[in-house]
Amino acid sequence: MFRQPEARHGDMASGVVNPSRKVVVRALAIGASLIYLVAAAMLLSAVEPLGLAYEWAARLIGVFGATFAAMLLLPPGRARSWLKLQLAKHLFRHRYDYREQWLRFTHRLGDVRPGEELAVRIERALADIVETPDARLLVVGAFGRLEPAGAGAWPDGAAAGAVADFARMIERNQRILDGDALRGREPSAAGTEEERELAPRWLIEDESIWAGVPLVHGERLAGLVLLGRPPVARRLDWEDYDLLSVAGRQVASHLAEAQGQEALSEARRFHEFNRRFAFIVHDVKNLASQLGLVARNAERHAENPAFRADMVATLKDSVARLDGLLQRLSPQPVRADAPRVAAPMALLETIAQRRRAQHPIRLTGRVEVHALFDPTRLETALDHLVQNAIEASPAAEPVWLSVDRRGLDVEIAVLDRGRGMTAEFLRHGLFVPFESTKTGGFGIGAFEARALIAAMGGRLEVQSREGEGTRFAILLPMADAPQERLSA
Repeated sequence: MFRQPEARHGDMASGVVNPSRKVVVRALAIGASLIYLVAAAMLLSAVEPLGLAYEWAARLIGVFGATFAAMLLLPPGRARSWLKLQLAKHLFRHRYDYREQWLRFTHRLGDVRPGEELAVRIERALADIVETPDARLLVVGAFGRLEPAGAGAWPDGAAAGAVADFARMIERNQRILDGDALRGREPSAAGTEEERELAPRWLIEDESIWAGVPLVHGERLAGLVLLGRPPVARRLDWEDYDLLSVAGRQVASHLAEAQGQEALSEARRFHEFNRRFAFIVHDVKNLASQLGLVARNAERHAENPAFRADMVATLKDSVARLDGLLQRLSPQPVRADAPRVAAPMALLETIAQRRRAQHPIRLTGRVEVHALFDPTRLETALDHLVQNAIEASPAAEPVWLSVDRRGLDVEIAVLDRGRGMTAEFLRHGLFVPFESTKTGGFGIGAFEARALIAAMGGRLEVQSREGEGTRFAILLPMADAPQERLSA
């Protein structure tokens, strides 16, 4: 990337000491301090003939006067910048200590502080290289325009962004912008006339802008950092161009990574919405099948008062479920109920009562068994399994729901005598989204049911044989005593 003078190792081998810039600057600062102290001591000695009455006042005035004069003539920041510039010109072959600069630049760029945005780190890291107090970041926004993104103050007109032609020119040339050359105060290099023609007026008129660093990532422009003037006025030279160009590419990679993370986060939000929408479409299909079965059975049993009561209950439940599906489409996820101790049989009775207008349902099992579960999640999972069992069963063959104990767990079973599933499908297709043995099936019901049961700390088991039927078993943690009983 950057190389130090080749003679460095040779000098050490020959016994010649080649000190670093930091050592030289500190040594000169110490020497200047010693000279100042000697001069102050000589001044204090010169006031001794004035007599004791005035000696203390003269010494006090001499010390404070010399200190004030030094601070006035050599402000700390300006004096340091001036000293480093003179040393770079006259004592060293290169202006920058590239190793020190790169270590500091990399540390500053990666130093994530609470509440500090990446744009601020980018501005500060590039500004530290040329020791300028000000830097401002523009990023490529909509329609290829450069738009302000950092924390620096912007002149009037900058908020409208730079024109797209100017951004394309920077992307094509990939060259450091010289603010004084754009204003015609320095000799113009090749391409400066085009830059001056395409640059926005506010950029040329803002005298505080000293240079512009293009942020190029993969030959694409990601942004532009405008640097203010350093404390000591000087011209941009080849070392500035080289160091700032490579630093700009490094910054561009950080900026592109941050933009990629933001795009990935947005894609994840859309993925979550699409996933939720796929589940809802599957539930709508189940409701449509349920209402279709009710309509077909109504032709045969419309005169039966019990059937009419079940049909009205089914219709009311379908409307309530449709309203719930619309709520699930909201950007804010609907929170499920907290797990609680209850009797699964009560929930099975509710589901059976709702489904009897579609298909014969039979209940068996132990009413006194209690488990820890989330009623909303368990009801949704059971609805998926029961709907699949109904669709797989002949019209006159009932679907069986049961509750029993199995060791330390409570087993809730859904059994049908339908067409069953192959062993190959059980291993590789049952819990895979969009894989289904049914014509027009979505293949989401079993997948969502298993996910809902796992979220409650349970598990889902399945046994099936082709032509004989299928048995799903939900295993949930058994509870000793109920806290609340579900009502049918």
